[in-house]
Amino acid sequence: MSDDYYVIHKKVLPDYFEKVILIKEAISKGSNISDACKEIGLSRSTFYKYKDYVNRPSMKVGKHVILSFKVYDEPGALSNILNEVASKGANVLAINQEVPINSVAFVTLTVSMVDLDLAIADFINDLKTVKNVLDVMLIAVE
Repeated sequence: MSDDYYVIHKKVLPDYFEKVILIKEAISKGSNISDACKEIGLSRSTFYKYKDYVNRPSMKVGKHVILSFKVYDEPGALSNILNEVASKGANVLAINQEVPINSVAFVTLTVSMVDLDLAIADFINDLKTVKNVLDVMLIAVE
């Protein structure tokens, strides 16, 4: 991956980056730039300044993700996670599990999302609801 790019949560960015994306989406649906800028509440100059640099991650899959799980050390916990991943149509490529400490284990999965018809954020939110899963974090996307 190039050093020119970062993955950053939108909560730490100024709101005009999100507005640029909303304007680009409105334009792709047929709005003109002036109307979209007025409707979203962003100046055209700010839009033009950032339009080539701000994009949503592709929701079309065909990529790999690395996910980190914090899991209660209970029988079947890893199996529950793997079953949920498989039920979504994703494929586990690699599994790393640490020795549990204080009844909590950390598991890292590398998952191929080639056949997944679900946004990454939705996939992660679904995994957070699996029994014995305390947390799921996205570590990397390829």
